[in-house]
Amino acid sequence: MIGAKTLLLGALLALSGVGLGIAATTGKAPEPYAPGLGDFMTAYIQPHHTKLWLAGASGNWELAAYEANELDETFSDVKTYKPSWKNVPVAKLVGAILKPSLRQVDAAIAAKNVTAFKSAYGGLTTACNACHRAAGRSFINIVVPATNPYADQNLIGH
Repeated sequence: MIGAKTLLLGALLALSGVGLGIAATTGKAPEPYAPGLGDFMTAYIQPHHTKLWLAGASGNWELAAYEANELDETFSDVKTYKPSWKNVPVAKLVGAILKPSLRQVDAAIAAKNVTAFKSAYGGLTTACNACHRAAGRSFINIVVPATNPYADQNLIGH
């Protein structure tokens, strides 16, 4: 029977061989992955925004706080890794438009107030769309989620 350590070692050796094959073929090591602005928005921010709504609107405060923090961290990453995009000052927009809205969401979560949360979340969604307009991408229109797209996660409570 093969042990877990043996499997892990085999997997690491196989992956290192794949990496060596790329370097040998091109003559250089692959570039480190750097997500684009669209990657940040679609892969990270949008799911956290959706989960934040579903958790907070149902009073699942622990999960709402977690998702709000994840949004905050990801927006900080956006400011660091994509401070500008096509002459759009993304870091400045995030700092001026989105971060204040996130603080209001945080306050509503801390107060465990569903009404305040819904209002603050609406403000955050409006801020998202203001950023999109400022970036010349007004066709990207974020709305309050109507359903839970994550069938494998209970977002409304324990």
